Amino acid sequence: MRLRGLGDIVHLLPVLQMLRKQNPDETIGFFCQRPFGQIIPAELHIRVIEMPPGAGFAQLLELARQIRKYRFDKVFDLFSNPATAIVTALSGIRQRYGFDYRVRRWVYSRTYAPPDPNKHLMQLFCDFFAYFGVAGELKLPQISYSSALISRAMAALPQQYRATRPLLGINPHATYQSKAWPEEYFCEFINLWHNATRQPVLITWGPGERAAAEALAEKVGRDRAFVHESLRIDEFAALLSQLNLFLTCDTGPMHIAWAVDTPVVAIFGPTTREPVYPRGDKHLVLYSDSVDCLQCHRETCSHKSCMYSLTPQKVFAAVMKKYDCCKG
Repeated sequence: MRLRGLGDIVHLLPVLQMLRKQNPDETIGFFCQRPFGQIIPAELHIRVIEMPPGAGFAQLLELARQIRKYRFDKVFDLFSNPATAIVTALSGIRQRYGFDYRVRRWVYSRTYAPPDPNKHLMQLFCDFFAYFGVAGELKLPQISYSSALISRAMAALPQQYRATRPLLGINPHATYQSKAWPEEYFCEFINLWHNATRQPVLITWGPGERAAAEALAEKVGRDRAFVHESLRIDEFAALLSQLNLFLTCDTGPMHIAWAVDTPVVAIFGPTTREPVYPRGDKHLVLYSDSVDCLQCHRETCSHKSCMYSLTPQKVFAAVMKKYDCCKG
């Protein structure tokens, strides 16, 4: 079980791949919130059980009943919030493993308290399973995509931009105010990119974000930015795989781009980098180490010094220095 979070589930993929390799004929289930089950690769043959957002107690009972039908031997609750604890308690599974959170710990047969909660998420999940005797070799997260999926994803772009190269994608959205790079900075970065490459930028979006993406494209000019049509998560991953570069703050799409092996420029401020930043030499992780309150974890901030100090000019200079694709 890992209820939600694009990044969280991406980082769990290596464990799921390990479990499938070690148990090729066993039934493995994955419980999450809709639509995050779309991230799970079909080739793992995992039974995805999705909870609707905002599910009430009656719906949790029904989900627990669905899980009981599989007669699972073990449940690993890597979320351990009230909803997953309720489903775990009612699942009929005798061997129940979860995190050592107050009150909810009583639901589980055994619990795990990580000695370092800021460890990289993939390693945290690996340590969780190893603590309960399930260990093995892990590879970096990989999201697979078929040629048909890529075709559907590219069809979501305006036809005149499908051959754009180099193709930069930008994700200007964030789940809360303090970790968002200012809109005017995205505008200036798009202008810098266009001046250097003469190419427009793809502005990506997810549920509830299209209006903001369209507004940003209008602000910089439709000759410099464009947006895609609605996509499923797996189609969105396929689209990100076709980019030359992806610029984002600490967001779910950052993890997806990493998992499809697209170079990521990740801008960090109030959130802790270590558990989530994209690993590998092809990625660029930027932050202002001169700001005293860096990694404060506040969701709102009156000054946002950590984000405002990373000016578009600084970020673009770092991109120019690292990547050849923007020098064309």
